[in-house]
Amino acid sequence: MNFKKPYAVLALAGIISLSYLYYRFNPQHYSFFPKCPFYTITGFDCPGCGSQRAIYCLLHGQLVQAVRFNLLLVLSLPFLLVHFGHKAASVILKKDIRWRLLYRPLTPVVIFTVVLVFWIMRNVPAYPFILLKA
Repeated sequence: MNFKKPYAVLALAGIISLSYLYYRFNPQHYSFFPKCPFYTITGFDCPGCGSQRAIYCLLHGQLVQAVRFNLLLVLSLPFLLVHFGHKAASVILKKDIRWRLLYRPLTPVVIFTVVLVFWIMRNVPAYPFILLKA
């Protein structure tokens, strides 16, 4: 039995549902969106802070505002889209299609380093780092 197809359909349904939710409701104005526990406890931004607002802005074509909320999210979206495009092609073609860049041994180290540096930089209270604040 092939389990990939039902999961792909569920994933697609989830993405469409969340896209509608984020398109319809602005996370800045509705309290049912989850709050960042790291920010709530420490008062510092995590690498994901501002992502919900950035997604809302992207869905409304407000690229500049999305970048202001979370630059890392906006820069990572093209990579995620290509990766998930390969995954979708794998399911459709029933053939393992991979973006080789993501499967190199150094890739997780690079991703971790970028996220960590972004996390630190957005919490430095000096110009130009304050521009990265969510």
